Amino acid sequence: MENSKIKLVILGIVVVLALIFWLAPPDFLKLKPQPVKVQYQVGAGGHSELRAQVIKKYGIDKKYGVDFEIVSADPGELERRMVSGESYLADVSPFVVLGAKQKNISLRILSPSLLFNDDLIVLKNSSATSLGDLKGKKFGTRPKVTAAYSATAIVFKSAGFDIAKDFRLLFGNLIQTADAVERGEADFSSVGYPNVAPLLASGKFKSIGTLGDIWSGKEDGLPLPFVAVVANGDWFEKNKGTALGAVRAILEGGRLIQERPGVISELTDYLNKNNYNTPQIKSLLEANIPSLLFANWGDKEIKAFERYFARAKQLNIIPPDAPIESYIVKPSELGI
Repeated sequence: MENSKIKLVILGIVVVLALIFWLAPPDFLKLKPQPVKVQYQVGAGGHSELRAQVIKKYGIDKKYGVDFEIVSADPGELERRMVSGESYLADVSPFVVLGAKQKNISLRILSPSLLFNDDLIVLKNSSATSLGDLKGKKFGTRPKVTAAYSATAIVFKSAGFDIAKDFRLLFGNLIQTADAVERGEADFSSVGYPNVAPLLASGKFKSIGTLGDIWSGKEDGLPLPFVAVVANGDWFEKNKGTALGAVRAILEGGRLIQERPGVISELTDYLNKNNYNTPQIKSLLEANIPSLLFANWGDKEIKAFERYFARAKQLNIIPPDAPIESYIVKPSELGI
């Protein structure tokens, strides 16, 4: 009889423990969901690729339930893939949503990604100290079909200059326009980070200011959201939780670099691949890259997009009636 009571007590304890473990299992027994694989496309060699490497190195993506597969390509190729529907998440110009609409592809702007802040570079012995000093001079810039040219034209207009009328233009890629300045075929060029770092470290050039600072000084301190995190609309509607995790990871990657710029020098493969591995270049990257990465998505950033779009419409870079603001997924809608 005594043994029967003991057995019943033990059975009762087992049942109670089973219920506890079933209703409130300890952490070591909880099954954690596997992160969702997401192909995230970024500009090759640029600061979005650099940030993506930091995100992967520190596992920030998995912290938010995603597992980024980083794909690097030329910015123009990234835009082509998004407009054609071949890709579903990439760092591209926010204007790309309008081109996609013409091909019946729906894109959504999930958040800002990178600020526009190209340096205006001249030869070291140039007497120029501001953009105004260069009026009428030859300017090496990207082709008119590029987002970089559009952004530059918008900033120049904000500063009181007409890019096509007040300057003589020489078109080319970053390397070509910088070489033109060195050879005396152009008086100045605009080159952004990280590409400008080797030029400044060479001692042949100097920066007389940045386009982002010129813009902010004329536009109520707002940044210029040159690159956005853009998603395929159909993919976004079906994967809103994953999209939120992706944006949070990207923004936190920016915050980490801002708080610890030294992590840039830890990216040995990235630095070696792009020939950014000298102490002078790494120092310039650590000093300047952090401020080019968006780390927040809120009211100020929404106003920045709206101001950028308004100025683009004034220059007919995008149609005056383009409802581009309607493509923005606001933080509240995203869940931030």
